[in-house]
Amino acid sequence: MLGKTGMCLITFLILASLVVQAKFPKRQWLIPLNPDSFKSSSDNQTFLVEFYVPNCKSCASLRLELDYFLTILEAGSNTNITVGTLDCIKHGNFCHELNVTEYPTVGIFQKKGEQHRFIDGSLNLQTLQQSLGLHNSGGEFVGRDSNDALLCEPGNVYHLTSGTFTQTVASGVFFIKFYSPKCVHCNQLAPTWIALAKAMKGNDICVAEVDCLASAAVCRSFNVAQVPHIAWLRNGEKVEVYTGPRELQYLEEFARVMMGEKYHDDERNLSIITIKMANDLSLMLAFMIYIFR
Repeated sequence: MLGKTGMCLITFLILASLVVQAKFPKRQWLIPLNPDSFKSSSDNQTFLVEFYVPNCKSCASLRLELDYFLTILEAGSNTNITVGTLDCIKHGNFCHELNVTEYPTVGIFQKKGEQHRFIDGSLNLQTLQQSLGLHNSGGEFVGRDSNDALLCEPGNVYHLTSGTFTQTVASGVFFIKFYSPKCVHCNQLAPTWIALAKAMKGNDICVAEVDCLASAAVCRSFNVAQVPHIAWLRNGEKVEVYTGPRELQYLEEFARVMMGEKYHDDERNLSIITIKMANDLSLMLAFMIYIFR
């Protein structure tokens, strides 16, 4: 039986755990919208809206991309942008008034819905950012659909495609996340990846990502069997696969060890992250033994 002291300590740990969890921002999912949603918003609120119909495969696929995009917006504190969906079967008259006849269609609504425009062309991460006037700064995502190499400027996350990947990574150091919009863990990692790019801004390193749904050939060429897959590349070659914790402090420590050229020179640095994890676990174990002894 536990004494009063032990019970108090356990209660404290539970309460502390709840406090820590409360610090994590709750994930905001795509909001189901209706015509009245725009009218009830503030003048400075911007709506990014997917017009869809049920049982539309392209619509469902786009929602995955929008869900990932929402994660990026939250990480960048773009609180005036609401991302949602509108069912054109349920709200057929409204869609008809807007001349929405193809699905999915994406529109941007402002000034309580009085101003709106539709996005033309491919509906990818870069198109969505550009249409909303996000200028790829402060750790946001940079990329384009051309076949030219991207010139990496540290501080941003570079979104590489099948067209830009090979030429971009041919020279330099890259910390790359291979992901899928369908992967929940990938979505959870997105804000941390942005924070990592910001943290490494003063270093000669390119923090990047590849969508394995859109660029499957690239992921196959690097033997990506599951996502997220995090790899360190130098001059186009995979040097190491990162398998440690996905918190910012461990990712940043790994990057600094790799950049310090200590990875191959000192075997002790190979396990620097593992040692830190072991120390944390040892402290936790010792504390639990103290409680239950």
